[in-house]
Amino acid sequence: MRRGQNSSSCVNADDGWTKQELMSASGLSAKTFDMIRKAARVRGPSHGGLGWVFSAADVETMVGRAESGRFSERGGPAAAAWRGLLAERSRGPG
Repeated sequence: MRRGQNSSSCVNADDGWTKQELMSASGLSAKTFDMIRKAARVRGPSHGGLGWVFSAADVETMVGRAESGRFSERGGPAAAAWRGLLAERSRGPG
């Protein structure tokens, strides 16, 4: 487990996406990603933490925040990319 996570909040990497995966898919910088995450009130790493795993529920919450208000310009494309990840995961393998 990473710092700041306990056994009840720990998500298996197969059940979610790492910060690195979400940043790569969205094209966001770490600073913008963390601004959206914090505005959405989603727990995350205190510093860095590219291996931190976010659940589908966390990503859905961040999508909602990324599409709204002050993040609509930078967050719109990120939200679309994250929606694609959610849709891909819901279809499942094969």
